[in-house]
Amino acid sequence: MYCEQDVVYRYDGSWQGFLCCIHESVYHKTIPFAILPWDEPCMTLFPEQPIETEPEKARRVSASFSRKMGFGARELVMQAFLCDEANKELALLRFLLLGYQVGPRVMAMLGHADVAPVRRMEQQVTHEAHQFTGFLRFVDYGSFLGACITPKSYVLPLLRAHFCQRYPEENFVIYDRTHRAALIYQDHAAGYAQLAEPPAFPQVSEEEAGFQALWKQFYKTIAIQARKNPRVRSTHCPKRYWVDMLELQGER
Repeated sequence: MYCEQDVVYRYDGSWQGFLCCIHESVYHKTIPFAILPWDEPCMTLFPEQPIETEPEKARRVSASFSRKMGFGARELVMQAFLCDEANKELALLRFLLLGYQVGPRVMAMLGHADVAPVRRMEQQVTHEAHQFTGFLRFVDYGSFLGACITPKSYVLPLLRAHFCQRYPEENFVIYDRTHRAALIYQDHAAGYAQLAEPPAFPQVSEEEAGFQALWKQFYKTIAIQARKNPRVRSTHCPKRYWVDMLELQGER
């Protein structure tokens, strides 16, 4: 039986760090008031407990997901963890504690109060990542391709496989403005980087500027003015994506 405690777990914000918070909770059979990264302000006077990131503990906790809850549990939790929703860590903890208790049945308990929020977060992340596979726009800088996105969730890990498989012979950088992070693919190897400042992309060439102008003209030419429907367009391509789409920049 787990008891709730008036304490706030503090961790480094990483996936492995979060797994160590799960280990702490399960080992001591306690549920903290909140689980927060170090850089997130705390709105309570409850005492804080620092949780160190230990790779071996994280490995054991990660391995337990599939063993206790069956196929798909680890992927579900990992993808939900990419969401930027407040209190996501505590929601994930409650889901996992339930899963440890009931086993694989937890994956089908869609209406349960501790399952529904995690499913919703996972769907939010995967939907947004899917949208970016179509809405992301690369710019050719000569020696590499560059793109900027402004997502709500940290979707770079979900975009990695898609774009590395789509452009295996290209070098490219996808910069996430929201999280100040970049996915870098160079010489058939991919990695991530946290950036203090946005990357300084070089000036586009005259050839690239010409292709951009042609793309804008193509977009305008194929439009049927008589069937223009701003509401439908915003439904299929929400306005928050427009800032990073060449053909829609500047539109309202």
